[in-house]
Amino acid sequence: MGLRTPEQFRQSLRDKRVVWAYGQRVEDVTEHSELKVGVETACIDYSVSEDPACREFAVVGEGEEAYSRYYHAPRSIQDLLLRRQLIEECSRRAFGVVPLSKDAGSDGLNGLSVVAPQVDRDKGTEYAARVEAFRRYLQQHDLSLALAMTDPKGDRTLRPSQQARPDYYLRIVERRPGGIVVRGAKFHISTAPYTNEVLVLPTRAMTEADRDYAVAFAVPIDTPGITIVARPSRQTTGHSDEYPVSSRYDLIEGTVIFDNVFVPEERVFLAGEWEWAGRLTEMFANFHRFTAASYKYPALCLLAGAAAWVAACNGTDRVGHIREKITGLLAYAETLHALTFAAAMDPRIDPYTGINYPNPLIGNLAKLYFADGFHDAVKAVQDIAGGLTVTAPHMLDWQHPKLRGLLEPYLGGRADVTVEERLRAFKLVRDLVASDFGGFWEVTTIHAEGSLAAERLMVGREADLKGMVAYARQAAGLY
Repeated sequence: MGLRTPEQFRQSLRDKRVVWAYGQRVEDVTEHSELKVGVETACIDYSVSEDPACREFAVVGEGEEAYSRYYHAPRSIQDLLLRRQLIEECSRRAFGVVPLSKDAGSDGLNGLSVVAPQVDRDKGTEYAARVEAFRRYLQQHDLSLALAMTDPKGDRTLRPSQQARPDYYLRIVERRPGGIVVRGAKFHISTAPYTNEVLVLPTRAMTEADRDYAVAFAVPIDTPGITIVARPSRQTTGHSDEYPVSSRYDLIEGTVIFDNVFVPEERVFLAGEWEWAGRLTEMFANFHRFTAASYKYPALCLLAGAAAWVAACNGTDRVGHIREKITGLLAYAETLHALTFAAAMDPRIDPYTGINYPNPLIGNLAKLYFADGFHDAVKAVQDIAGGLTVTAPHMLDWQHPKLRGLLEPYLGGRADVTVEERLRAFKLVRDLVASDFGGFWEVTTIHAEGSLAAERLMVGREADLKGMVAYARQAAGLY
């Protein structure tokens, strides 16, 4: 089939999937008033492949053999750099909102491509061949792929097998000839209402008692037994000038419930090999935190640009503390960009498959850096912009002929900036840092792709602290 157009992607979503929103069954996610914004955002991952200016980094191969670079297993530094460029470009087109129709799923696929051969050698399984067959299927049909990892978890102090409710972690409940049956749920699943396929991975390391929870597989999203409860976008129904970004672009999640879902054998990539669950989770994170830091760069550029613009509209762009904050936002964005570049330039190479994955230390540092600093960046933008960020009149009032005449004498800023421009700057800032959309990004920046604690754990594991201590002892004269 080859590469699909955005319209072909939309058509593929009109199937038998079970999606709910606001207590009602959604018949067509492409037409739902508060879900279609996610569909249209996801379409960017398809439109970019049609753009001749992007073909070098968005597409692999030519003619009928061409496929999305998202589904290309990186085997060189150049592959990682091109993947980074693709992720950044798609996020840039959506003003910092990541489309994620293929990004996270392909991160999971790449993690499986590294780990599955190791499981095969250890356990005598045949998972690697299944993973690569699934990769070819995605390449040939250009399907979207959501990644489902996070379980409900119940009591966080207990392991999966110790929970009061055994389904707090998704598990295998039956092994049949030709496949397995699974039950449970996955939380925070981006693009779930409008994906073609879903790839499920374990969320943590397991013990032998947790073996039924050590499961990885992929199924079409309209597989019987799957129900998605969507988190709609509430700002698509508002005035577009009030929410200039979120009224056009958004990332929609869903809680995905698996109620005795049958998974055919050829789509099972881990089934009870508990010793490998943690390694698979870790390898996925190596790819996914690099993806996260890459898609966040355009969002940080937008924050810096919006802050500088609103300061100019206010006439405060040359005030010392304002300039200092803007410089801080610039440094924040460009340091993150440098970290993702460094992670790609110094990859680790899997000795069995030749797959290159981003430097784990630098990749985790990149994600930790942007997540740990995001709230400070939001604070800086709010401080630069001022109170009109949240108290400025609604654009419908500004656009009313009678009210406009009353408001205009009082809403001006710098003499060479129109009131219209100044108001639009405030509306952009509010959308980014003082709206439901802005709050969503503040929370997900911390928790998506792993918590701050998870990244710090990996940094501590990857950095050579013992060597540093030895170096300090040497400096003190202890050899």
